[in-house]
Amino acid sequence: MTSKNKNIQTMQVKDCEILNIATAVRAQNLKELRDELKTIHPESIYYHFWASKLRPAFEKPEYNNDFATWAYKNLHNNMLAERLSLINPGMFSNIEDLRSKLVEVIESTLQQDPSVENSKESEQFQFTRADMILFNSEFSVSKPEELTTLIPTLPLGSIYFHFIESKNGPEDINTFVSSAGVDYSELSVQLSILDPYYFTLTELRSRASKIFKDFFQGAKI
Repeated sequence: MTSKNKNIQTMQVKDCEILNIATAVRAQNLKELRDELKTIHPESIYYHFWASKLRPAFEKPEYNNDFATWAYKNLHNNMLAERLSLINPGMFSNIEDLRSKLVEVIESTLQQDPSVENSKESEQFQFTRADMILFNSEFSVSKPEELTTLIPTLPLGSIYFHFIESKNGPEDINTFVSSAGVDYSELSVQLSILDPYYFTLTELRSRASKIFKDFFQGAKI
């Protein structure tokens, strides 16, 4: 007897690219960063936590978001960088709550040390937004098994879209797996533990690949 969902919908695998959009909003020191964060467009906050993962990088970033990286590199404030890096955007239900947490951490830092260190003119924090270009790939999947061999080959734009941008929607990888039936419930649990915030897209692809490979090697589906 099987508990698979025979009515599962085929998922078209998508790819995406990010077009960076300058906002002309900048901050030279921590006070300016705090003030701009209070009013900056929410898509800019989203970008500096998530969409920036699609920027080409020659090495793994020191910190998980652009705010922490700037505090470390340009303000030389290691403690603040650590605190900002620990803010996991996936733990907040909306961008406004995330915005409030950012402001709270920065204000706490300013209360402890009101002195303001300016970054160099060329190293100001530049708030950025992004437009996403989304397009269909040549792949589609009708059952989770097919993702075992497909995920390792996917471009990073597909990994970003199906693991981050489409989170909890019908094109989210875990949503697709969980809708396939209770036979895949353990696979869904393993995917739900995989937190994309703490990984580069290359690492995320590798870890997701291992989860699928390990599951189907031992599963009796």
